[in-house]
Formats: sequence, structure tokens, C-alpha cells
Amino acid sequence: MSQMTFALGSDIYKACVAGAKKKFNRSTDNHKAYEDVLSESFQYYLTEFASREERRQIDRKTKGNWRNAYLPVCLAMKHTHIAGMSSEEHARIYFPHAIGSVVDIPWSDWVEMERKSALLTK
Repeated sequence: MSQMTFALGSDIYKACVAGAKKKFNRSTDNHKAYEDVLSESFQYYLTEFASREERRQIDRKTKGNWRNAYLPVCLAMKHTHIAGMSSEEHARIYFPHAIGSVVDIPWSDWVEMERKSALLTK
């Protein structure tokens, strides 16, 4: 089940922090790590896929900040366990530019990001 959606960097960050606070991500209580991967994602897509003019436009719209940019994020799976123990339903997500960057977030945050992403194409 690998679904990709686009979400504001700030929404992705909030979801990652919420997952950490619920102890979904035992090894990533360092919230700076989330900022780093989102910043890397933003820079990756700017340099790999955007032309010079597109980069200028994106820079103006986002003020050069990943928090204001729509970034791709993928759903790896929906699950209900933490280290083999039952827990509330949550989403395991990853970032396409760095597939090894896996984070668990509340399911409701994933649903909200998907809902907002669908509005982008309307």
C-alpha cells in the first residue's frame, strides 16, 4: 500500500511531532531530525526538478521555507502496533527522496493531509 500525497511541510512536521509525542517513533524524539529531512526534501525537489524560473517562483511563494511548500509524502502502511504491542491506529509514512526516512504519525493526520491534497487538484 504505497500511496503518495502532497502536504504542506508544516503539516507534515506537526504530524511527525504528534507521532513522536504518542511514542510511535521510539528512535526519533529529536524533532530536529524531522526538520532536517523536510528541508532536504524541499532542496532535493528544487534542484532536481525545477528550472531556474520555477525555483524563483517557488522561492517567492514559499519564502524559501520548506514549511510553506507542498512536499510529497508516501503512505507505507496503516497499522496498530508499536514494537509488537497493540496501539491506536497510525500511519507509517516515508519521503520519496529518502525512502529510508520512515516515520509513524497519527492516522487522523494522514487522512487530513490526503483531504487537503485532493483540494489542490480541484
